[in-house]
Amino acid sequence: MKTYASIPHYNKGLFGEYCYAFDKLDGNNIRLEWNKKRGWYKFGTRNVIIDSKNPDFGDSINIFMSKYSEDLQKIFRDKKEYRNCDNFVVFCEYVGENSFAGKHDPNDVLDMILFDVSQYKRGIIPPKEFIENFSILDIPKLIYKGEYNMDLIQSIRNNQYNLKEGVICKGTYKTKGNDIVWMSKIKCNEWLYKIKNTLGEKELLLELNGDMSLLN
Repeated sequence: MKTYASIPHYNKGLFGEYCYAFDKLDGNNIRLEWNKKRGWYKFGTRNVIIDSKNPDFGDSINIFMSKYSEDLQKIFRDKKEYRNCDNFVVFCEYVGENSFAGKHDPNDVLDMILFDVSQYKRGIIPPKEFIENFSILDIPKLIYKGEYNMDLIQSIRNNQYNLKEGVICKGTYKTKGNDIVWMSKIKCNEWLYKIKNTLGEKELLLELNGDMSLLN
């Protein structure tokens, strides 16, 4: 089952290229696999296969099935871009209003938010196409579209958009005529300081891949 790749920090983004910046939700990455013959048949966190009986994440499957399963199947079967593909893996964030650093408030009502779709043999669907075909469903808010540059980065780091964590930027580049999706993440400084103050400097270093200059 396809896993979601680790996203590099903003300094690895493609400066000068066009991008779409989506609200980065602060929860747990849940993946769900669909097959044309078997339907929704495999589920997992980022690293572990789960089922609906899992004590920590089982409810995420039930929420997804109620909220997305039929609508996504209709898109996969009806859209000309997808109807000849037998397999998709979709990625959702399992999140509540007060979730932080992947931990949840026991008093929250948790939800699943669809943030990416991977098509078999093609990979992650490009952001423009994702918006066009999947924004009829509940997806993360589009915060910005335009050039990937330092003005964007500073506006997110200074939290000019009143975000909880930051954004995921997505764009495309061509390889052998195919659109390949690139991504980078920009975190709000206040979220990073909250990591430091709540979980400690060691966790902050892990979050920044050991590069404290990303906080300066």
